Amino acid sequence: MNLLRSIGALVLALGLAAGCQRSSSRRPPSQPTYGQGYPPYGAPPQGYPQQQPGYPQQQPGYPPAQTGPAPAPTFSVPTLPGLPVLGDPINDINIGWLQSEAGVVMGALIGALPSGAQQKVKGIPFIADPTVGEVNAFAGCDDQRMPFMAITDGLLEVQAQIAQFKATDEIFGTRKLDEFLRMLAQRQRPGQPIIRPPMGFIDPAQHTDARKVERQRQLYHEQLAFVLGHELGHHHLGHTGCANGQGGSRGVTPADLGRMLSRALPVFNQPNEIAADVAGVNNLLSAGARRQGYRWTEGGAMLTLGFFASLDQLTPATILFAFEQTHPHPALRQPVVQQTANTWRLTGGAPVFTFPGLGG
Repeated sequence: MNLLRSIGALVLALGLAAGCQRSSSRRPPSQPTYGQGYPPYGAPPQGYPQQQPGYPQQQPGYPPAQTGPAPAPTFSVPTLPGLPVLGDPINDINIGWLQSEAGVVMGALIGALPSGAQQKVKGIPFIADPTVGEVNAFAGCDDQRMPFMAITDGLLEVQAQIAQFKATDEIFGTRKLDEFLRMLAQRQRPGQPIIRPPMGFIDPAQHTDARKVERQRQLYHEQLAFVLGHELGHHHLGHTGCANGQGGSRGVTPADLGRMLSRALPVFNQPNEIAADVAGVNNLLSAGARRQGYRWTEGGAMLTLGFFASLDQLTPATILFAFEQTHPHPALRQPVVQQTANTWRLTGGAPVFTFPGLGG
């Protein structure tokens, strides 16, 4: 109970901090470092996001975990590399595959929600947004006040790159994720295609190593589980006001998204954002507990937030991606994620707790 009270106090204190929107003049937090990994990959349930009409398939450090009563498991690097894996879709940044896997993760998250929350979000369309240079995910309502979920191809690509560079670092002791961060900070421009490292950025033998490929898929799914669990939380916690179990939008196209985002999405306040993080972490851990083999932890959330915190520090005068602008600063979110995960493990995944003023 003491831990429950402490996380409640933490969340309420953070809820009084600055709102979601951040100006281009920001004081960066201290530089995070990237932690160690987690346990072996298991196949997720099936499900797919909606493909946008006319949109072609493209083929081609986070802070140390806070102390808690029940730490997350750690990843052990297999000793035998196995045969090289050629044509891996994360290595190739195969957007069609990345989209499909986002749908797989979404299906697993919805299936792990309590029945009441599940009924609110079941059948909501999941839209792939191909807008060039856009890096974000969002829950919204269309012109008819019907709910939808969307994730941009840019965010899928960034999370795939994070996953493969982090996996390379874990297996081979490199610093590829840090190098990629510096590359983005120096060369990425808002609204432009995501910068891709040159050929040979990863040693070819390491790039196709079976251990690295297995690990990057774990990390990709785990990151997605947090991002999508957070956005689902906005719907089933009632923040959007349009997810009431009636299904979802039937007519959202890529051209509609930008127009609707300016007026159909509510301005999420800080308490709602924190509540969505709490709900998202509980959701991803509950979904992970159902999996065979590798079970999702909060590690993917901390990896994603650590990445954007580092990018923020490297580009203090510029907001490169919308994800930075439409969500609270990662430094505020990281302790909420870690404390929520600690509490979930302490209680054995007991029903989600709520706090006054935070929805739920």
